Amino acid sequence: METKIKKILVLTTILALLSLFFVHFTLASDSNGTIDPSHEYAWGDNLGWINFACSNCNVHITDTGLTGYAWSRQYGWINLSPSGGGVTNNCLGQLNGYAWSSALGWLNFSGTSIDFNGKFTGQLGSASSKSGKINFDCSNCNVQTDWRQCSLRSSPPQVRITSISDNSIPSISANIIMTNEGSVGTEYQYEWCVVTSEDNACGGGDDVFYAQAAKFIDPGINKSYVTSLEATVPNEGTYWFKLVAHYGDLRSIASQVFIATANQGGGGGGGGGTGTITPTITPTPTEKPKVEPPVEEPITNVADFNKDGVVDSTDFSILLYFWNKKAPFSNPAVDINKDGVVDFVDFSILLYQWGKHS
Repeated sequence: METKIKKILVLTTILALLSLFFVHFTLASDSNGTIDPSHEYAWGDNLGWINFACSNCNVHITDTGLTGYAWSRQYGWINLSPSGGGVTNNCLGQLNGYAWSSALGWLNFSGTSIDFNGKFTGQLGSASSKSGKINFDCSNCNVQTDWRQCSLRSSPPQVRITSISDNSIPSISANIIMTNEGSVGTEYQYEWCVVTSEDNACGGGDDVFYAQAAKFIDPGINKSYVTSLEATVPNEGTYWFKLVAHYGDLRSIASQVFIATANQGGGGGGGGGTGTITPTITPTPTEKPKVEPPVEEPITNVADFNKDGVVDSTDFSILLYFWNKKAPFSNPAVDINKDGVVDFVDFSILLYQWGKHS
């Protein structure tokens, strides 16, 4: 009982640490953006240049508002999310609310916005205020973010392999569907391959077949891209047909196992000639088929990255070090499912093997 409680406490701690780890690595995106450090300055009539991407500014733009600080060399920090105030965002890029400067007081962001390219536009404040006007549109002003208006976002497509329509070698065909689940039309890069192992990733260099293409897909299930993808397989056997669609760093993957067979159809006549028929030998009732004992496979823990015989917190620390990184890895074992990236799949396998000894 004590061992079980200890295991639960360890796993709970790991999940808590992992949640913090995910927050650290998912800050910059369409829905939680940062400021481009090469496009960071606005101009204030009384404040001079205002930096939104200084080393300690830590500005973030979300669907509801701004957090962090802007910096004026003349007047110091400007708090974008102070207690009792804060700059708001209505998800369409229209900003409002108040930032705070200890030297200048409240700064009203009404009249400013973020356009469809992520560029801050407009002016805030007034010439009669202590801070004067602050301008995002002057000739040398340019503050940009990777946050995007909610109505302009794309997302990875949904991909499905509905059937293997032809499994006769050498030409294999698969029927597929790709659906844009975002809100705007998007051109997606996609690839398909045939591999000999479920763990093989497309483009890994050991594909039986590999191809790639691009397709613009309008949003909505009724605008789905339905097609047949062709591949070439030289020999009979068991294979996996895989489809991978990309959107930025995100991917959608579909996979289907199939058995490639020789074409059994057709076959015209032929000349004469003699052939040899091999008779089928039926064992007599006294003969018994020889049964070989099964070979027991050694127990191996693929999540035992440091090879110390047990899956524990040391292996978890190694997984965290490589989290969200892509191949090649200095320790290839961390990519447990061999899909080219260390992610939730590898973490779930590690949890399944937690505490097990080789």
